[in-house]
Amino acid sequence: MGGWAVYCAICGGPFSSQVEMDPEGTDERCYRYDVLKNCDLEWLDELCALGMNPDATGDDKALEIAVHDIFKVINHVLGGIEVARGDDPNVPFDQTADNIPMIAYYDYGGGTEGDTAQPLVFPFHEICYHDILQRCLKQEYSGQIRGDVLFNVFESLNGGRYVRLQLDYGEPEPPAEQFWYHQPGHELLVVNPVQIAQIDADIERIKRSLCQKASPNQNPGKWDIFDKLPHELRHEIFKLLPAGSILALKAASWTMHVTTLPRGFWRDTLRAEIPWLWEIHDVDVFQSQESEDKASKLLLDIEKKSRYTAENDDYVLGLANRRRIWGVCEQIRTRYLDGLA
Repeated sequence: MGGWAVYCAICGGPFSSQVEMDPEGTDERCYRYDVLKNCDLEWLDELCALGMNPDATGDDKALEIAVHDIFKVINHVLGGIEVARGDDPNVPFDQTADNIPMIAYYDYGGGTEGDTAQPLVFPFHEICYHDILQRCLKQEYSGQIRGDVLFNVFESLNGGRYVRLQLDYGEPEPPAEQFWYHQPGHELLVVNPVQIAQIDADIERIKRSLCQKASPNQNPGKWDIFDKLPHELRHEIFKLLPAGSILALKAASWTMHVTTLPRGFWRDTLRAEIPWLWEIHDVDVFQSQESEDKASKLLLDIEKKSRYTAENDDYVLGLANRRRIWGVCEQIRTRYLDGLA
């Protein structure tokens, strides 16, 4: 039967940047080279893992270790990992070894009598954990992340073929087969979901437009239909609009531009609509109508840019992958918060 590969517990993706690509784009077993040729795939090689040492001291007995290599263990039936020991005080094994084998997801062999049991861990990409999952958790929980609680969540979701967790990994669904299947049209699954050049460029254009002086047609003395409305009614209008439309209205109307939003309203709106587009969360887009206009165009177009469709490639690969992974993280977050209760 041979060994089975294991996949990221968070995104469901593979642990290697060496993906199969077809320059002609006709091989149904390979990704299309023209789609991935300029994409960052090296993030797939940067891994870490979460395990548990019940004999560790303190309340949090979880351990987090950087992954050094991928290899097959347990009679070549189950996928495993080899890790660099690092500085985590909860590491439960030989302190002299530099690289330590670990079993991912499930030990089918169960070990043999007299053998030292290998630790069970859940592997994932570094950016999936540090840049996406942790950010998702901290949007709803301000305390220090409890590794032991998170491990228990992963353990409760462990099952099936034991190559990833039992979660809805979104569209397109990553394969959970013996080996990674490079299906044309599913290239976004291996594209960096954090470093996205197109989004960075859009945000940079918005930042350059900040603090611009009002143009002559943005005269605060000019008649504006919203000028006769009290602030309370203006706020009610804002509450009825999505984030992109709020910005478009402010960009078009001087009266609405100078109307201050209720405290916390904009932050809550962004977190509700686009929690995964964190780059825009830290930008004060209300400094000028020009910046509001640029930001509105980005947000109004974000639904199309960030959602996978099987019909065409008219979306930003990395952003669509990030949005997909964020949906997985929200499922984990719900269970994590329940575990803290």
